[in-house]
Amino acid sequence: MISSAMATNWRFWAALGLSLGFLFLMVYQVDLGEIRTALAEANYFYVIPAVAVYFVAVYFRGMRWKYLLSPLREFRISRLYPVIVIGYMANNVLPMRLGELVRAYYLARREDFGTGPSLATIGVERVYDGLTLMFLVAVSAPILLATGWFDAAGTAIRTAWTVVIVAGTFGFLCALGSLTLLASWRNATDVVARLAYVVPEKYGREKTLRFIETFLEGLKILSSPRKHLSLFLLSLPVWFGEVGVYLITAHAFDLHLVFGPLWVLVIAIALLTATSNLATGVPSVIGGIGPFEVVAQQTLLALGVSASVGAAYATFVHIVVLWLPVNLVGLFILLRQNLSLSQLTTTPAQPEKAGIPAGSPVGAEEDNP
Repeated sequence: MISSAMATNWRFWAALGLSLGFLFLMVYQVDLGEIRTALAEANYFYVIPAVAVYFVAVYFRGMRWKYLLSPLREFRISRLYPVIVIGYMANNVLPMRLGELVRAYYLARREDFGTGPSLATIGVERVYDGLTLMFLVAVSAPILLATGWFDAAGTAIRTAWTVVIVAGTFGFLCALGSLTLLASWRNATDVVARLAYVVPEKYGREKTLRFIETFLEGLKILSSPRKHLSLFLLSLPVWFGEVGVYLITAHAFDLHLVFGPLWVLVIAIALLTATSNLATGVPSVIGGIGPFEVVAQQTLLALGVSASVGAAYATFVHIVVLWLPVNLVGLFILLRQNLSLSQLTTTPAQPEKAGIPAGSPVGAEEDNP
């Protein structure tokens, strides 16, 4: 799945080294024998429903993306679903979150749609993912603090959680405010276009201007408070679904025996889902491997789970439940369409164009992915 061009790219090897560095940091703190025992005693029956729930959560991502794209064109979810899977597969094997570009290029190739508005809607998605995750942290962390689950962690860690919640929420709100301003500011296109004139004509000034115009078109969905609320509500089932994936896998490792009442386990796993996924926002690592495992393990450790069991669970849920299945399905889709990942990372599939108004035909009519 990794092209020869990527294999010789220094960024790829730097990202791989960073991922391995994080993993070494995690392994350094644990007993490998205890990890082997935890993996040997896990009930792998839970993998099947966990993977199924994950792909249901991807369907909800398709619903949200359909809504984001609706001011430009009406898409069927069956057309968007494989595009999302390909994008996730690319994010899993490429550094710098290049899967976002791959998803935009693949939509352009598949549906004769502009990459500019695609990237804009994907950017809005990422911001709402961050806000929803911060919402999960803001709800779950205080409950766990109040019920004493963080008592062993010490004052310093509790203070750090508070700082992370406030700073993270502020950062995502600032990003959303900036995108909303661009969407609602009547003269935004003219002002940003003037800035683009610093690009020399021989280096693609016209192409840059066209990209900016279409990118701003992709922000149309942010035109009203009601649509912001709809996006947040559409983001909830996406992440509730992911919490379900982590929760099912937690039973495979008997974490329910650590937390006791089901409601405590649910809240703890909601916090774990949020912290581990926020950690994957580090763009230089491949597929979030490394930061995800370390942060997930440290979250469980702060809640009283042993470092070794936390490491085994975090690695398993990330690699086996989240990483591997979507990669296999994405590779299958590429093979069916006689495409390779390198084709989607080296050449934009379509010349830049604006989105087509809602109600227009949805590209090719076949529903096969």
